[in-house]
Amino acid sequence: MNGKQPIAPGSLTRRNLLAAAPLALFAASGLRPVFAQAQAVSSATTVAFLDSVGVCGHFTRPNGVYTEQFDRIMPEFEALGVQHLRDDGLITPKDSRDSPVFRRLRRIVASDIRLTIICYDNLNPYVSTPLNRLADFYAWCDGGVDIFEGSNEPNMTKDPQNAPRISADHQAALYNAIRSNPQLSALPVAAPSYVLTHRALALDLKDVCDYGNIHPYAGMEHPETNGPGALSKSVAASAHIAACRPVLATEMGYHTSLQTKTFHFPVTEGIKARYMPRMLLFSFISGIRRSYIYELVSSFAADATNPESSFGLLRHDLSRTPAYEAVRGLLSLCKASRQTGSAERQVAFLDADAQRMSIPLKRQDGALLVPVWLAVSGWQWPARIENPPAERVAAFSVTGQHSHVVAHRFLDDGSVSQQTIAPEGGKYQLSVSDQLTVLEVF
Repeated sequence: MNGKQPIAPGSLTRRNLLAAAPLALFAASGLRPVFAQAQAVSSATTVAFLDSVGVCGHFTRPNGVYTEQFDRIMPEFEALGVQHLRDDGLITPKDSRDSPVFRRLRRIVASDIRLTIICYDNLNPYVSTPLNRLADFYAWCDGGVDIFEGSNEPNMTKDPQNAPRISADHQAALYNAIRSNPQLSALPVAAPSYVLTHRALALDLKDVCDYGNIHPYAGMEHPETNGPGALSKSVAASAHIAACRPVLATEMGYHTSLQTKTFHFPVTEGIKARYMPRMLLFSFISGIRRSYIYELVSSFAADATNPESSFGLLRHDLSRTPAYEAVRGLLSLCKASRQTGSAERQVAFLDADAQRMSIPLKRQDGALLVPVWLAVSGWQWPARIENPPAERVAAFSVTGQHSHVVAHRFLDDGSVSQQTIAPEGGKYQLSVSDQLTVLEVF
C-alpha cells in the first residue's frame, strides 16, 4: 500500500451524500422482512441486542473535533453505553505505540469498547491502509480490534473497467493478510461498504469476507419504510457481494440540517430521537448482525445546509441531542437490574395490527423487556411537518410469575417517561405509539 497521509477533515468526509427518493413518498410500512443474508429474529436477549449496536467515529484522524476534544468526548461516549466503535485504519510510517492516536484508541478499549477498523484501498484518493501494519495496529490497540473491514464506499463508477478488480484484489489481500498472521487469524473480516450504483459493479467477495457490509441510510423516511430507503432494498442490492454471509450495517442514521440542498433529506431533532431507537431495534429484528450509528459527534459546526454537520448523537459543541438521550435510555434499560426471579415470562398482544412491531428481550436479571411501536412515518417532507405521535390502544396478557409491568415511553425530547400498568380483568392495556415503548416485566 502507498501509505498516503490523511488530509484535514475540512476537505474529507467519509460518507458520500446519498441519492434518495423523489420528493413525494407514500411508503407503506410495517412489513417484517426476511432477507437472504440476514435471518429475522423473533426473540433474543438484551446481551445480544447490546452487542448489535455500534457507533462511528473519527478518533484516528490527526485533527478535528474527535482529536481536539477527546478528553471531553470520552465521558459522553462512556455514558452512552455503546460497546462498539467503527473508525479509520490510519497508521503512518512514523507511528508507534506511543503515538497520540494509539493512546486514544487504547483509552477507548480500556472502557470496554471494541473496535471495527476500516482498511482503505488505493481507490480512495486521500488515504490508504498499509496491510503490512495491521499487526502493529492490533497490538498497539491492546488487542481491542474485533473486526477488520474492507474499504469504505469504494468508487466503482469512475473507472468501471478496472475499479471492481482493484477493489476485489485489495479485499483478497486484506483477507489473506489477516488469515496468514497468527496474531490476527481468528479475527473476522468484513466486505467493503459499496453504496448506490457502485454496488452493481462490485464482484463476488464471499470467499474473502466473513460479513457483508451495507450503508442503509433511510434519508428522511422512517426506519421500517418499504420506500426507496428500505433496509431490505439495501440488503438485496448487495446480496451478490457476500452471499450467505451475515450482514453488518456499518453506517446508518439521520441528519437534521433542514436547509440542505442535497438529495439526502433531513428530519428534525425530535423525529431523529423518535426514529433512532426504532432504527436499531428494526435492524436487529431484521437480522442485521450489528448496526453502527453515523456518527458519535457531528464532525462540523452547525450548518443548516450541510448534512455532515448534524449526523452526530453529540453536536459539534459536544452538547447532547435528543437522539443521544434516546439511545442512551434504551441501552441503559437493557443493562438495568431489578430484584426479580428468573421465571419464564411472556407478553402476548391480543389483537392484530400489521404496523405494530415488537420483540421480547430477556435481560440478565431475569426481567423481560418488550420494545413495541408502530412502524409508521412521523415526518412529512417537503412540508417539514412533524406528525404528532400516533396512538393505538392494544390489550396484552402476561404469563409467568411477575409483580410489575412498567411502560417506558421514549419521547421526542429524548426523555423517557415511566408508568406502572395494573391488570384489568386479567389483561393489560397500553397505548402503542410510533414513539417507542419498552414494557419491563419483572
